[in-house]
Amino acid sequence: MHSTLRRYPLPISFIAAFCAVSAVYAYGLGPAQQRSVVATTATNLVNLRSDPFGTMIASAFVAEAVPWMWVVLAIVGLFPVVHRFGNVRTLALVGAAQVVGTLISEGLLAWRISTGAMPASMRYLDDVGPSYVIASALVATMLYGAEPLVRTARHGHRLFDRVPSRWWRVGAGLALAFLAPHLFSGLDRLGVAAVGHVVAMLVGALVGLIFARREHAGAGQDGPGEAGPRALTREAALSEA
Repeated sequence: MHSTLRRYPLPISFIAAFCAVSAVYAYGLGPAQQRSVVATTATNLVNLRSDPFGTMIASAFVAEAVPWMWVVLAIVGLFPVVHRFGNVRTLALVGAAQVVGTLISEGLLAWRISTGAMPASMRYLDDVGPSYVIASALVATMLYGAEPLVRTARHGHRLFDRVPSRWWRVGAGLALAFLAPHLFSGLDRLGVAAVGHVVAMLVGALVGLIFARREHAGAGQDGPGEAGPRALTREAALSEA
């Protein structure tokens, strides 16, 4: 248990915080208070103008409906990416997806409002939830798997030794297929959430590709046939788990 907490602080912290917020939201607040929370944390044009960073962080922990579904999807998406790329790089990946997905989708909405294509009331649009974060992580898991190119001391956890990387990829693909109707609903009308989901998924794929290529380059620095400090054996990694 201690090794799991030490190796995966990012997904554990995210899921724990999301569960705590969801429990308070669902069982501790009345309808008026819930409405206030959503209005305060929504990544709409009004909130982004007054508190962009706080809004983008807080909105990822508020789900108006079926919050426990997102917990399962977070497990399938976040843990494999952390196992593959590490906590810091995974934070960069999902953070970039959240920020870029929000800015592009809301920026497009602002432009459409300025041209009269959308009413000014859309500036107060409710847009909360962890979907940008989780969709980007699921894409990264599906494309790059859970197993790193070179195993180091941070790898070898029993969960990933028992479940091969290809099954994590399959699970992420099935999760995305399940989510597809939600993720892409309204895309033909350039809906804010749908556009944001597409952008977040593209960011997850691109940032994951950058990390994977760096991983290949780093492995190549050891030279052919050389173990190097980055190439600990499977047995050594397991002994430290």
